[in-house]
Amino acid sequence: MAGTRPPEDSSLRRRLFNFLPVALIPNAVVVAGVVLFALCALMLTDSGFVPLAATVAQLWLAVNLAPVASDSAVLSQLPMLPALGVVWLVAHRVRVAVRDRISILDLAVLTGCVLIVPALLALTAAVMLLDARSVLPVEVPPLATVFGRVLLLHLTALAIGMGPKLWRALARRFSVPAAVVDPVVPAVRFVLSLGAAGLVLALVSLAAHWRVLGELLSSFDGGPAAAGLLGLSLLYLPDAAVAGAAVLVGSEFHIGDASVSLYDATVVPLPPLPILAAFPGSVGGWALALIIVPLALAGAVSHAHCRTTPRAWSEIIAAGVWAGAFALIAGWLSGGTVGVYGSSGMMVLFTAALVAVELAAVGAVVNAVVGLRQRRARRTTTDGVDDGTGSVDSGAPVAEPADGDGDTGAADPVEFVDEEDLIAAGGEEPDGEEPDGETETGGSPTAGERSPDAEGTGAADPADPGERGGVAEKDRDEKGTRGSADTEPGPAETDGGPGDSAGSPGSEVGEAVEDPSDGGYPETAVTGEVGSDPEHGTRPLP
Repeated sequence: MAGTRPPEDSSLRRRLFNFLPVALIPNAVVVAGVVLFALCALMLTDSGFVPLAATVAQLWLAVNLAPVASDSAVLSQLPMLPALGVVWLVAHRVRVAVRDRISILDLAVLTGCVLIVPALLALTAAVMLLDARSVLPVEVPPLATVFGRVLLLHLTALAIGMGPKLWRALARRFSVPAAVVDPVVPAVRFVLSLGAAGLVLALVSLAAHWRVLGELLSSFDGGPAAAGLLGLSLLYLPDAAVAGAAVLVGSEFHIGDASVSLYDATVVPLPPLPILAAFPGSVGGWALALIIVPLALAGAVSHAHCRTTPRAWSEIIAAGVWAGAFALIAGWLSGGTVGVYGSSGMMVLFTAALVAVELAAVGAVVNAVVGLRQRRARRTTTDGVDDGTGSVDSGAPVAEPADGDGDTGAADPVEFVDEEDLIAAGGEEPDGEEPDGETETGGSPTAGERSPDAEGTGAADPADPGERGGVAEKDRDEKGTRGSADTEPGPAETDGGPGDSAGSPGSEVGEAVEDPSDGGYPETAVTGEVGSDPEHGTRPLP
């Protein structure tokens, strides 16, 4: 029919209807917040509404970590706390969208929506700034950096929102080895722990330089200016955490010509921001001892990852590579240009390399120690059993390696995801497996199936008449002997001859139910099998 819509068109419409709000709602919340903040700022400063459009555009870019520019300078090192709020909003909506079944095509449409919506908003902001630069001292920032940062920020939010279960399902769907995906967990833990340690270092340094902080705040005589600077410093706390983490791993953080590391510090006049009071004027020799902090964190994370069974060396190296990649992303997003001061941030490539090497090296040592201890414990237990001086149960519990190859690093089964979290388009499951929801409702295997436990029990197969007859005759002989020895033959019990092989129905059924020697195994309704005990054969029904 001419008016019939193609199924592909209706399927795309359905997917857009389901997944477009995932990207629209968080960005609409951000735009609304930016507009409200811009209105309040313009009214408080009596600036009028002429610069409203340019202010909204620059605020949206700043919230998404994209650079902003005036006619004389560019600011690309921006506070990361609002950007973390954007990441949380997008990741939360993505998590809600993918918590049920999702196909590959669904995931492709979701990814497109999450990336296209902020890209269009970034383009809109650039056009607004282009239009306003003729009447206001604003400029369009470098578009490559704008789109790169905006897309990377929202792609990070998408990856976080998908969650580890969906990522593992994707890896199985595309035959990606587990040794590539599983190390992401220790890498994320190491990077987050480094960030926490860096934040502690920055706060301790700020407390140690409280005199400098007091002098800076007193220069503004209190009031709205000091409150605004304190609020801006709070927004820069994640940036301070990244800077502290870079210093802890042995790298350097710099703002223009000023720099600080565990080895030395160079001080020049800095912007009047309270958080920068933590910048030390000099570094003592004891600061070199702080290099132990990231090594200890790497050891703790590696031990938590390897404590059950030694991991493959490729998995240890992959964990270091993942950690370096995450440090690279954090360094690029947190660094940039600070107006006339020039470049600011950490040495991105050098810091990422240090993070990767430290986690991989410490992880390799921890993995080797765990493997050596487990081999020694198994050898000691085996020697005790061979000498007769001990047993497997007499010593301390020894962790056994996981099933399969010991170097595969297979995760605990509870960490793996059911295939229902990711299905192929068109209703086909990855690897040709059925959804767990269908297998779990079955209850027991069908009549044509036999469980592995039932195959080795020794129960007679009802399809084998010879074996069934032999077992039945042996059972009758045992019953006849038991009946003559334990009880006196009653009226119903006669001399069982060839013509009376089954005896009295009442006495035979009574024996099967009441005789304690039968062990309480009821006869089945079809074959007369007695449970699955190999000591009980089959009995013929009367």
